[in-house]
Amino acid sequence: MKKIWIGAFLCSAWVASSAQTAWPSYIGDLPRAISESPVPAVLPPQVAALEGSPAAPANLAPWGGIWNGWACRAAGCDIKIAIRDLSDAGATVTYVGASQQQTVSDEARGRFENGELHVPLKTGASLVLRLRKDGDMELGLWRSQNQFVSAGVLSRHPPAYTRHVEWLDTPFIENGKLVHLEMVIHRPEGKGPFPTLVMNHGSTGTGNRPEWFKLTWVSPELSAFFVARGWQVIYPQRRGRGRSDGLYDEGFETDRSRYSCNASLSLPGAEHALVDLEVAMAHVLKRADVDAKHIVIGGVSRGGILSAAYAGLHPQEMKGVINFVGGWLGAACPDAAKVNGELFTRAAAFPGQMLWLYGEDDPYYPISHSRTNFQVFKAAGGKGTFDVLMPPKGMDGHGTYAVQHLWGAAMDGYLSSIR
Repeated sequence: MKKIWIGAFLCSAWVASSAQTAWPSYIGDLPRAISESPVPAVLPPQVAALEGSPAAPANLAPWGGIWNGWACRAAGCDIKIAIRDLSDAGATVTYVGASQQQTVSDEARGRFENGELHVPLKTGASLVLRLRKDGDMELGLWRSQNQFVSAGVLSRHPPAYTRHVEWLDTPFIENGKLVHLEMVIHRPEGKGPFPTLVMNHGSTGTGNRPEWFKLTWVSPELSAFFVARGWQVIYPQRRGRGRSDGLYDEGFETDRSRYSCNASLSLPGAEHALVDLEVAMAHVLKRADVDAKHIVIGGVSRGGILSAAYAGLHPQEMKGVINFVGGWLGAACPDAAKVNGELFTRAAAFPGQMLWLYGEDDPYYPISHSRTNFQVFKAAGGKGTFDVLMPPKGMDGHGTYAVQHLWGAAMDGYLSSIR
């Protein structure tokens, strides 16, 4: 299952915000990217008209002006910041953050401290900004001085990829209406055809927060990595997820209060998801911007095991499979070995090598459980490598897909091997 946090990027970690800010160690892996928020952040007109800060001291001039970027999990928050009236003591900062859930705006006088700009917000949170060597800006948000809430990246440069959203027709009809699926595409400039990664989302923790079903999932970190290498990344959102139509029905209890640990309910949910993926892949294979000879399928958590199982059922459609922290039922469920084992056994029919990437300290899939799944996969004839990633401080193993330096070398090697 996929763990999710509202208003937090990857995790909520208890760290100290002091004179020397304790930034999360993965902050440097966050890329310049495009927000996925359906609600744009809009600065007040008089602030949006700013054109830099010509009167600022030369050493502070790089801070001034309008900054655009993202924060929150899966780039779910659109961020705009204006910095003006700079002096050695500080600057005036106008902050607007917008997401599907809410829009927050504030303006305050920030202070410079140890090369960072600290801004107290009216919510009681502290916004901390610092410049990167490439001219981009890192953003961190702390609550009550000691709880790290969110991170992101702001820039005045073009993002690492272009973003497009499309809607797929499906054969599904619910309540007398045709169901359409949302598909987000991150790609390089140009028309292609591009080698293509189809990346599949996981679940939503325990499944007891219906409002989370409507959050579109992408990974700016994965997209930046692949687009830099000439690939495009396609993120299909299954029925009832993100802005896709239809009922989200991937293995709930009969009262839909949460995901079920019962194999008799969970496995039909996986079948439901596989049907959605078949529809998405049929579309991908027909696209003019897709190099059909170089398609890789992958996913995170439930998306990882789903991608592996799909590859076993349709091995002719892709060159490779990338499984990040994959599983359908968390190891705490009594039927986890049965359900995960059955789906990974199906995956074994894929004739090529798969790349399995799992993190230590995963609250859903401990390494011992995932190694057992890998052995089941291999015993059924599957081929692949199993890599263990050590998450950085402030993150559990289920979020390691977002930290490029943990898996970048292995990924480059894998992509080279399947070309």
